[in-house]
Amino acid sequence: MFEEFGPVLRVLMPPRGTIAIVEYAQPTHARAAFASLAYRRMKDSVLFLEKAPKDLFTSVSSNATIVPSDRKEDNTADQKLSASDLLERESVVDSADTSTLFVRNLNFSTTSARLTEVFHPLDGFMSARVNTKTDSKKPGQVLSMGFGFLEFRSKAQAQAALKAMDGYNLDGHKLLIKASHRGLDAAEERRKEDRSKKVAGQRTKIVIKNLPFEATKKDVRTLFGSYGQLRSVRVPQKLGGHTRGFAFATFITAREAENALEALKDTHLLGRRLVLEFATGDTLDAEEEIEKMQAKVGSQVNMVALQNLTGGGRKKFNIDGNEEDEN
Repeated sequence: MFEEFGPVLRVLMPPRGTIAIVEYAQPTHARAAFASLAYRRMKDSVLFLEKAPKDLFTSVSSNATIVPSDRKEDNTADQKLSASDLLERESVVDSADTSTLFVRNLNFSTTSARLTEVFHPLDGFMSARVNTKTDSKKPGQVLSMGFGFLEFRSKAQAQAALKAMDGYNLDGHKLLIKASHRGLDAAEERRKEDRSKKVAGQRTKIVIKNLPFEATKKDVRTLFGSYGQLRSVRVPQKLGGHTRGFAFATFITAREAENALEALKDTHLLGRRLVLEFATGDTLDAEEEIEKMQAKVGSQVNMVALQNLTGGGRKKFNIDGNEEDEN
C-alpha cells in the first residue's frame, strides 16, 4: 500500500499489528504517502499517520523487514474506498507533462520568498514565484494575485512535488497544485513581470482630469512644479482655444511623479477637485491621436488661408465653348 508512492526501505511492525513504522528512500515520497493515506479507511479501521521523529534510525536494525521493490501487499484489495478517496487518489496520480507547476489558493500574505522556503527542500527545485500586480491605491507597491508558479529541473521531479505538496497547508490556505500547461512557462512569466515592474518604475507622466476650463498651463506648472522638476506640461485645447478639461504633467523621475500624485490627489483647483492618475498606454495613444487630429486640421486651415491670400484653388474657364475644371 505504501510502495504505491515510492520505494520503501523498510517496514517495522510488532506482532499485534496496531502500529508500524514505514521508511522511504526519499522525503517527497513520504510526503505523498502521508497526504494520500492519512485517515484512509482500511478494513474496519482508519489509518492515523504521524511523521516519525528525525533521525529515528541510527543504524540498520536486524528486526527491520526489507521490502523488495516488486512486492505488493495483498491487503490493499480488502480496502473499502469511498468516493472522496478515489477522487483524492486520482488527483494525486495526475501526471505532470511539464517541469513547471501551477499553484493557486495562496494566502495573499504569502510571498515568493515564503513559497521558496517551503518548496526548497524538494528534489530538483529551482524557483518559486508568486504573481503580483501593482497596487492602484499605493503607487510603487504590489499585491499578490493568489497564485504562482514552481520550476523544477525535470518532469519527474515536478510530478513528485505535485504528489507531495498538493493540499499542503501554507499560511492557513490549502494549496491546489497542478501541472502548468500554459504556453508561457514560469520563466517567461517572470520576465513579463520584470518588464512590467520596470515600466511601472518609469511612470513619470500624470493625467490631470476634471481640470477647470479657465486653468492655464502656468497654473498647472505652478501647482505641480513644487514637487519636482517638470519635463513638460501640456493642456490640450479645442480649435477655439478653450481647454478640454484635462492636462498632462511629465516629471524627470518616477519618484517625483509618485510624490506629486500622492500629495495632490485630493487637491482642489479653482473650485474643482482634481482627479489624478498615471498615464497608461491608452492615454498616451489618445493624446497622440489628438495631436495628429489637431495637426491635420491646422494644416487644412493654413492651406485654405493660403489659397485665399494667393487666389489659388479650382477655376473654371472655357475651351471651345466647353466648361472644364482645371487646377
